Amino acid sequence: MLVAAELEMPVVAAGDLSPAPPEAFLALWDLLAAAGWRAKEDGVVRDVAPAGPCIASRQVVTTDTGPLLEIATAPAPSLAQLAAQLRSLEEEAFAPLLSLGFVPLGCGVHPTLAPTPEAYYRFRTRRPSYDYAIRERGWHHWTIVDKAAVQEIVDVPFSDAPRATRVLHRLSGLLNFLLRNDPDLSGAYGGRLSVRPLAWRDHVPEDSRFAADASRVGIPRREVLGWRDYAALLWDSAPMFLIGTKGKGLAWVPEHPTLLRFLRDAPPGGWPARTLDGTETRVVPELAHVAASDWTYFGPARIRWKWREGAEAGALVEAWDRGEIEEYLESSLEKVVIENRSSSAQPPGEELVSVALVAGLLADLGEAEALALGEPLAFWTELLEASTVLPFDTDVRGRSVPALSRELVGAARRGLALRGEGDAAAALDVLDRRIDAKRSPAEELLAEFRANGVLGVVRRARLA
Repeated sequence: MLVAAELEMPVVAAGDLSPAPPEAFLALWDLLAAAGWRAKEDGVVRDVAPAGPCIASRQVVTTDTGPLLEIATAPAPSLAQLAAQLRSLEEEAFAPLLSLGFVPLGCGVHPTLAPTPEAYYRFRTRRPSYDYAIRERGWHHWTIVDKAAVQEIVDVPFSDAPRATRVLHRLSGLLNFLLRNDPDLSGAYGGRLSVRPLAWRDHVPEDSRFAADASRVGIPRREVLGWRDYAALLWDSAPMFLIGTKGKGLAWVPEHPTLLRFLRDAPPGGWPARTLDGTETRVVPELAHVAASDWTYFGPARIRWKWREGAEAGALVEAWDRGEIEEYLESSLEKVVIENRSSSAQPPGEELVSVALVAGLLADLGEAEALALGEPLAFWTELLEASTVLPFDTDVRGRSVPALSRELVGAARRGLALRGEGDAAAALDVLDRRIDAKRSPAEELLAEFRANGVLGVVRRARLA
């Protein structure tokens, strides 16, 4: 089973510690392209020989919402190989970044950028799709402009994917207690110890155009118990997102159907639509629109997929109506992976500890599931909220967070042994030390900030 990671890191100017402007990243892409990388929109990419069946085998250096460098690895067969790949990528990316006068940081929030509209429009990555979310759906995209995360991407069997998603949804608060490295440095969140969960929730505000969009972030109100539940999150819970057109880029449908209705009820000649530049067009539903829908749920964990050639969109609707969508997907999907999305970027030298933790949990899914189902969903939801405000050494409904964390790490360590990752299990030792100290990285970072300000944070979190 392959593993991969996408790591985000705040970037500051080496001199005055101000946020890196978009122009700095454009210069970085030029330097990397000159060194042999292939230019792409908002970054560079390099194809590598696949280590096994995968959705894609490429390395990417890019940026996402704001002044954050993102390094995405290609899938690797072991955590040791993933770590070696990451070290090489960091060396390639950090050297030109430093030459431009900018420094990457290992922390979950940008220390000199506030999550405000003004800061967003100055430092954002200029992507029309973000403008669409703000303009047409009323999203507050600026709430995440300063947040840096790690996405852990792990192969799972098709039959395990919904279970794995449910388990990671339930455990997201416990994971956050252990991995949080995103305290409120801006003052926008009342001094909370973790701001990422709130930022994503506030990303889709209550007054957004479509109330159903709230289902796209956070733990779903209806748990994922199988493939139909998960597919409903993407296709039947809220109006569809942007879709591709034949040669005209991305477009949106002003009637705002769900994806299922878009497939089922298309008028002759296709749906009236508008491209992002306002051009009127028509869009005929096709399977590519379904294949591209896997990114449209932004909760703590999601399923990503690769479709087989020849699958048919019409057959999908028929399978849905017959109650046979799982069978349809099993025959139509070539590959599925779990992408965990609840982790803050980790401190220097510990960048991949969350990948080891998630990979271990998914390798022994039965034990992780037993832990997750040992308490009701309401407990885990409360624990997630508690992880944003309470110290690590705390109890929630009579359950000790350090004790639960030790159970979690123990399950992951046994899972890594099942993966044959004996040496990599030592990567979890840092989590044992956090449990023993009863302090998360967020508590350490916030103490540094209060004692020594932004300069102390930069010194502590500097990656190069």
